[in-house]
Amino acid sequence: MASSCCGVKKQKLNNSMPSICNGNLAGGHSSYHKNGYSVILPEMCYFCFDVLHSHLHNYELPRSAPPFTNEAYPLFVTWKLGRERRLRGCIGTFSPTSLHGGLREYAVTSAMKDSRFDPITKEEFPKLHCSVSLLTHFEEAADYMDW
Repeated sequence: MASSCCGVKKQKLNNSMPSICNGNLAGGHSSYHKNGYSVILPEMCYFCFDVLHSHLHNYELPRSAPPFTNEAYPLFVTWKLGRERRLRGCIGTFSPTSLHGGLREYAVTSAMKDSRFDPITKEEFPKLHCSVSLLTHFEEAADYMDW
């Protein structure tokens, strides 16, 4: 199962963009809960925006810890562009990775190194949408047709 924070459009460093997040999850998936708390949070996408903004403008990212758990999960960061939400980059890992370091790494990697696309530019940044997917509850499959 993949839980994904969707519809997030905000750049927190300069607060120049509105926050758009209705609390729903992409694809109708339910949010993964651990000990009664939602693991996937809009703040994860905000963090990805902060990381990418810092990368594009050669700023140093603040050293304070992000306001979400640092547990390890397989994760993917997806960038989409404009109202049509055209895919601009999506890269992640199936290996459990700490969320703070993993989101920091894959926010930039998915934006700049997805071989299907040119790197995301400063000019595209205000039109970006971000989603974070955490993969949970893996099951062993008997063969490739075992869905």
